[in-house]
Amino acid sequence: MFIPCKRGQGATEYLVILGAVLLVSIVVVSAMSSPASSQVSMKQQQSQAYWSSLSPIKVLSSKVVDNNLVLGLQNTGSSTLRLDGILSGNVSLPIYPYYSGDAYGPAYCSRPNDNFSEPSMTCALMIGSGEVAYVAAQGAISGTAAVVDCAGKASTEISDVRFAYSVGGSSISNLVLKGEKSIVASCGIKTCDVNWTKVPGNSSLLVNDFCVMTYEARDFSGVAVSTANGSIPWGNINQSNAQANCSALGAGYHLIRDREWVAIADNVASVAVNWDSGVVGSGSLYVGNTGVNSSASYDGANPETGIGNSTAQLFLSNGQSIWHFSGNLWEWTDGSVFENRTSSSSCFWNGTTPGCQNDPDGITGGQMPTNGTMLGVDWVEYSSITNYNALNYSRVPVSSWNSTNGVGLILLNSGLASNSTGYLSAVHALRRGGSWANGANTGPWALFLSFAPSNMVASGGFRCAR
Repeated sequence: MFIPCKRGQGATEYLVILGAVLLVSIVVVSAMSSPASSQVSMKQQQSQAYWSSLSPIKVLSSKVVDNNLVLGLQNTGSSTLRLDGILSGNVSLPIYPYYSGDAYGPAYCSRPNDNFSEPSMTCALMIGSGEVAYVAAQGAISGTAAVVDCAGKASTEISDVRFAYSVGGSSISNLVLKGEKSIVASCGIKTCDVNWTKVPGNSSLLVNDFCVMTYEARDFSGVAVSTANGSIPWGNINQSNAQANCSALGAGYHLIRDREWVAIADNVASVAVNWDSGVVGSGSLYVGNTGVNSSASYDGANPETGIGNSTAQLFLSNGQSIWHFSGNLWEWTDGSVFENRTSSSSCFWNGTTPGCQNDPDGITGGQMPTNGTMLGVDWVEYSSITNYNALNYSRVPVSSWNSTNGVGLILLNSGLASNSTGYLSAVHALRRGGSWANGANTGPWALFLSFAPSNMVASGGFRCAR
């Protein structure tokens, strides 16, 4: 006898069994979930909801990258606000712009209308009505404890957060927006590209952690690449083309900023293995391929195609390293200084002597450092500088350090800068480090101030940062 298949009953039984399996799975997953993780997530949601409801400064996003609190802020008021500071308790966190993408921001105030104070090295950010600005607040220490601490954590809480601000275009200042809840932020670590080096930030220079090419840029089919070996480093390039080649690498990439360069110099000088004596401040820093045969250097190819001798390698405090930071090619940074001369009619270049040698105090009314007595073009020790002018941040950490310690010299020029055809430019672009031919002049702080941005020579290269 034919017995019909009970398809409806089978389907019902299947659904019952499936439901039971799913119920068990949910119970198991729930049992395995960390209560602490759920609490953190809930705290983050509550924190985000609270801080995004405030006015006139709304916190749209928060995260911690390498112990730097990164905030997306929006001015919800009708007037421009000047953000003067971010505080946690009684500790002020140094602030500066930060790219909204996965990249570090400028080394110091650079947006239009931002207020930058050179003597105090502080930065006040101007945020227009409705504008969203991303800022980084560097981690700080209160006593022995870190204010922003992500060590071993997936998230962290920053308590007693206050924003100090003023209203632009008015006399209303010294205002404080205080949050009643902690900011709960996820913890993350910035990673750098292959053959790039992470550099610890320097709050005294207003420089955040950043990535830099481990090696001098090389030309691979018109693309700037950091690699240990291959073709010779990319030379014969002017400052603007170096900037363009770095920017072409993508959002956030840029020609290394001068403050970033000095941050590297300050850092490597604090690491004992970078000194030929093994003691910070004793003997000389290693300067690599400088044409001077000593324990701190060697005479290699001009310039080297590979990484060569280990004295061309300098270590940072985080254990990472950078090659040929001094003693292979001069390297452009993004900076420049101007002098007070605006006409070249009285200047000349006869092949041996630059004109405009009539300013015994350096650049009167300009930005260039001076030793108070130099005329024309002259290599001078950092210890002899009497006025740093616009390069005040470029001081060596210990005032008595000089070229015998491998820090390098400054080539000052009280006249106009060379644009390859003559001394015709009032703008002096910054080149750092030193070439293979400069011997004791080279070093992490070595600075060449006699070229215009358009100048290019075989001994001049660059490296990019991000």
